[in-house]
This record gives sequence, C-alpha cells and structure tokens, in this order.
Amino acid sequence: MKKYIRIITIILLLLSARLYGQQDSPSNLWLNPGTDDFAKIQSNVESYYAGKDKGHGTGYKQWKRWEYYNQSRLTPDGKITNVTARNWEVYLDYLQRYKVNTDNPTATNGYWTSLGPFGYTNGAGWNPGVGRINVIAFHPTNSNIFWVGMPSGGLWETTTGGSSWTPLTDGMPRIGVSGIAIDYTNTNVMYILSGDGDAGDTESIGVLKTINGGVTWLGTGLTWTVADQVRGYKLLMHPTNNNMLFAVTTNGIYKTVDGGYSWTLVLSGSYRDIEFKPGDPTYVYVSGTSTFYRSTDTGDSWAQVTSGMPTGCSRIAIGITPNAPSYVYLFGGPSTGVGSFKGFYLSTNSGTSFLVRSTTPNILGYSSTGQDDKQQTTYDLSMTISRTNNAQVIVGGINTWTSNNWGSNWTISSMWNDPGGVIGYTHADIHDLDINPLNNYLYCCSDGGIFRSTDFGNNWTDLTAGIANTQWYRIAGAESNSNLIIGGTQDNGCNKWVGGSTMEHIYGADGMDCMIDYSNTNIMYYGSQFGDLVRSTSGGSSYTSIQPSGSSGTWVTPYIMDPVNSSIIYGGYSNGVYKSTNQGSSWTNMGVSGSSAMAIGTNSTNRVYAANGTSIWRSDNGGTSWTSISSGLPGIGITSIAVNPDNSMRVFVTVGNYND
Repeated sequence: MKKYIRIITIILLLLSARLYGQQDSPSNLWLNPGTDDFAKIQSNVESYYAGKDKGHGTGYKQWKRWEYYNQSRLTPDGKITNVTARNWEVYLDYLQRYKVNTDNPTATNGYWTSLGPFGYTNGAGWNPGVGRINVIAFHPTNSNIFWVGMPSGGLWETTTGGSSWTPLTDGMPRIGVSGIAIDYTNTNVMYILSGDGDAGDTESIGVLKTINGGVTWLGTGLTWTVADQVRGYKLLMHPTNNNMLFAVTTNGIYKTVDGGYSWTLVLSGSYRDIEFKPGDPTYVYVSGTSTFYRSTDTGDSWAQVTSGMPTGCSRIAIGITPNAPSYVYLFGGPSTGVGSFKGFYLSTNSGTSFLVRSTTPNILGYSSTGQDDKQQTTYDLSMTISRTNNAQVIVGGINTWTSNNWGSNWTISSMWNDPGGVIGYTHADIHDLDINPLNNYLYCCSDGGIFRSTDFGNNWTDLTAGIANTQWYRIAGAESNSNLIIGGTQDNGCNKWVGGSTMEHIYGADGMDCMIDYSNTNIMYYGSQFGDLVRSTSGGSSYTSIQPSGSSGTWVTPYIMDPVNSSIIYGGYSNGVYKSTNQGSSWTNMGVSGSSAMAIGTNSTNRVYAANGTSIWRSDNGGTSWTSISSGLPGIGITSIAVNPDNSMRVFVTVGNYND
C-alpha cells in the first residue's frame, strides 16, 4: 500500500509541477483555471501567492481586478459564467420583445448624455491616461480613418487621424474588442473578435460582423455562450481573399473561407498571435505561450517549429515586414532574473529555424535601464517591425523599446512614469503596436490610450482625446457643485472633473473609493487599491497619506462621511471598521468588518451600517457596538447599502450574482 501511495504522490507532484511550470505568473489559474468553481479559483491563486511578492509586475493586481468583477456575478452554485454572453442574450431578447430600433446600436435608449471625460491634464498623479485600448486597425486607402477596440468599451472610429472619435457600439451591451478586421474591398464590412484577451475584463461571445459600417452588428458562425470561457487575441484577414479570416483564441485557431458564415478549428490549443508571410500568404505563422507553428498551405495543416526556439515562455509575439519577407521575429517573456528576459529571436528562412538575438536587458519591466526582474508578459506583450528597414524593431511590455540592429541592442522609447519628459511618455502596459502602411506612422495601444509616433518611437503624441473609455470603480460628488466629481479608475488612478471635456489626474495606480467634504470641497479623500487612502486640502493639488496604521483593505475599500460633521469619516477595512473624528489624522478600530459596503444615517448619524460578504451589522452609537442584522437576507454577497435619509432604520441592500 505504501508503494502505491508513493506513486500517487509522485504523480500528483508531477502534475502540480507541470501546471505551475507552464506559467511564469499564475494568470492561467484564473484566466484558464480548469474549473468554474470560483472559491476553488480563489484558493488556488491565493495559495500560489502566499509568501510571494504581490507588487508591481507580479500579476496580482490583474488577479484582484478579475476577482472583484466576477465575485458578484456568479451562478447560484458559485460558478463563474460568461457575463458578456448573458448580457448579449438578454439584449437580443429585449430588441425582439419590444421591437426596439435595431438600426441604431449607438442609441442608449434613454435620456443619457455622456460627460466623458474625453481627455486629461496631468496634476499630482504619475500615470495619466483616459483608458485601456487593446487593438488598432487601419482603413485600406485613407490614412486618417482607423478603428480601436477596448477591453470593455467596444469599438471606436476616427476619420480625422485621431483628433476626434465616434463610438460604434454604445447602444450594445458592454463588450470588449481584441481583434478588428476591415474588408479592404468594402470598408462597410467589418469584423470584431469580441472580449478582452489580455485580462478577461469581458468574455468573448465570438466574432461579430457588420455590413453597414457599424450601424448593425450580427453574430457569425463563431459564437460562444454563457457556458464558454474563451478569450480571443487577434483577428486576421487574408490579404487577397477578403472572405478568409483567422481568429486566434485560447481554444485554438479558427478559419473561415465564407466571410464568417462558418468556421473550422484548424489548430487546437491556446494561442496569442498570427501573421501571414508578406507576399506569400500560403505561409501562416502562429505563436502560443511557448510554441511556434508554421503552415505552408494557408492554415489547413500545421507543423511545429522547435529549432532555435525558446522554452518556458509565457507568451510569444510575432513580427514580420514586407522589407524582408522571409524574416520572422519572435519576442518572448517572462523575465529570467534582474536585467534579463526570455529573448528576442530572428528567423531568416520563413520560420524554419531561429537564432537568439538578445536576452538582455530586461525590456519587459519598469526600469528605464532594464535592470529589474519585473514583467507582465501574459497581460502586455507586443511588437512591430519597420516596413522600410528590417533592422528597426519596436517592442512593448510595460514600456516600449527600440532596436536598430534586429534586436541585438535596445534603447528605451517610452517610459511608464517619466515625469520630466526626458524619455517620452506612453501609458504603461502596451497591448498593441502597429504601423499604418499608408504613411508608416507607428501607433501604440496601452492602458492609458492610443499614442502615435511619426519617427518610429523617438517622439510620441497622445491621440486619446475624444474617447470616453475610462473604467470607473467609484465616483463622488458634492451637492454644492454639480460639476465637481472625483473618481477612481482602473489603470489610470484618481481623477477630478470640474465640467468640460477633460479630467485632471490627481493620483496614480488604480484609483478606488473617494469622498468630497461637503463643507469644504477643497478637502477630498481618495486612494488606490487595498485601502490606500490620502487626504487633500487643496482640491487634489497635493495630498497626505492617512491610511489607518495596521489596517488591511480589500481591492476596493469603502469609505463614508458623517452627513452632519464632515470631520468624522469611516473606512471599511477587512480587519475592522476604522473611525476618525479628525479627518483621518488618527483612527480607532471599531470592530466588525465593513469591507463590502458601508452606509450612515442622515436623521440619526450615530447609526452606521457595515457589510462583509453575506453579513451586515448595525451600530446605533457611532460604531462603539454592533448588532448583526443579517437575518432574513438570502446569504448572497452584499454589494451596496442605502439608508432612507428620513428614517435611518429603513435600509436597503443590493446583492450580487445570478440568483432570484
């Protein structure tokens, strides 16, 4: 019996090693988890990170975003589900049931006006931007027309070279776009690969198609439902056959030869990039996490290439150029220690074999000299090659780097937080780099927007103004000024809006919950993830850290302010509700956890409510003591609390998940 136990133990250890060996970061534990049980996914990820660094470049931030979004959108038995597909199905049912005008997907079917903001100015923060952009596609004959896709903000179009933008999917449910293909024979025909491949902000519902320039969108033969958890990365149209497209997904490579009516799985597995050989599209190149495949019959059959290939990569990007059709460039991560990464590789024989060009410095990290070991390869990795000089390369991870000798040496081209403008700025986390073949302008899609360079990365211009794709966690206003709003955003910190079309960036990182002092609107409270909290007495021009000592916050930690005495504030931390009577200069832990939601009475300001998960408590004495009031609730996670201002005993809660 002991012999069999040893064998089983060895098998389990080998399986575990194989699971973790396939990933430099644990992103597969939530993006490709092998289970739909949310609690199991949580346990696996937190176990992986136990005792490990959870800071910049570790992937933990991406996990907490994913966890925060999905934890309140589970099935009754606690399983993750394709939220985008659920919304899409109900949307289609709504259109049919109420005979809504389907010829205008940009209409929001309600009395709503977008306030934007459509741009930013940089104040006291360090990572200004508007919002994340995944992908770009160009018009075949007009260099001023191009399209960009968002992780959850749909598809946007410019006809002015990026000086103005129009949303094409505003009236549709929240969808992401990770691939765009424009029919070069008729630009009214467009395809989008839905979902957010890099982070799973939105799940894919397949490939959508329009034949009228985005006025109406229909599903194609490649469709996923609520039970499917597939992410797409790229959509590629054949250069001479507009009815042939390839879709790169975590479920394999799909091919259509009839304009999307039907699709065939031509290569199973999980993949990230695809390119045709310039001038000879019978050659097709595909990369996965640590694999490279080549087809010589337009994707009908495939052969894996191993000669000279790196191993142990978490992601590989492919580059090609019409200036050297037989050249294939590969850019692979993760980092492999301080100052190094998996490598940049070159093939001069159409992908038959590769030679390494460089493995240093670490061009995946935060350091401007490449001397760190940080990386986010599974979240941000891109590359493009000059169309006129095959030695010129630009790559994107957290920053962008250029090479003038086929990837042997590197120079930083843009910096994630370069306040002096010495290097140049594109927002951190580069999701797409592409060159418009009509004018050779270079475009960078990042967590903060879209940037253009006319000199291959030496100088950058932000073209994001006009796009309203900011992903807001929380906002706060002041009754005395309807045009004053502050809010916390994903990737783009905390921002202040005072009317008009732009916002002022006042704090970096991921911005979270916030408050404005109703008695003095220059006093503001805001911060970043895990309970970080600052106070500004200058309207956001400067700030002081006031997070309670010893406190432990969740991804989005809630804060509330006494409606009569604005000096009294509360923070809903995991290890207790903290109370301050002096604007956060000192704090007292009042007990119970308020990490899910908090609220306070108006006609009785000593009445405070705090929720954590499925439990909720009430205090009638300003937090000194608490009474559980969870009885009668359905045992589902509480997401928000509201108190009747005229009767503080009349309280409402919202709960998450797909339950009756």
